[in-house]
Amino acid sequence: MIEHPLHPMVVHFPIALLSTAVIFEILGFLKQRESFRQFGFWLLAIGLTAGIVAAGFGFWGEGAAKAGGVPEAAIDRHESFAIATLITFGLLLIYRRWARDRWTPGLRAIYISAALAGFVLLGTTGFFGGELVFQYGAGVQKAATGSPAGPAVPPRPGKN
Repeated sequence: MIEHPLHPMVVHFPIALLSTAVIFEILGFLKQRESFRQFGFWLLAIGLTAGIVAAGFGFWGEGAAKAGGVPEAAIDRHESFAIATLITFGLLLIYRRWARDRWTPGLRAIYISAALAGFVLLGTTGFFGGELVFQYGAGVQKAATGSPAGPAVPPRPGKN
């Protein structure tokens, strides 16, 4: 169990990279630009790696979230979607390497459909992750200890 919430610090990278990968892959197919698809491939590979790192930190910090009062069902829901998302993008990466230059209209349709499904799973995972933070306070310090809160606006000089 870790005390510092590392998962929320790194989770934005896979979200941004994988979302952008899907956009570039689809644009590459629509505009028939191989450079867009190559960029999408590398974003997919780096985003998947970042997702695995973020998931690792999520698993590592799960105990702290439970200790902070976050319901296990909410954690499990977020975790299940995260795993499904990583599997989907992992299969996309494998499929992308397998298809290489054999992109028939059918293979393209399967790939784009799976990429859009991954995009939806990614958003759903993020939604449930946000629920853990904003509804249950996962990884958020509930209240500062020590002195009471001071004034909302600092006093102006000479106006004590």
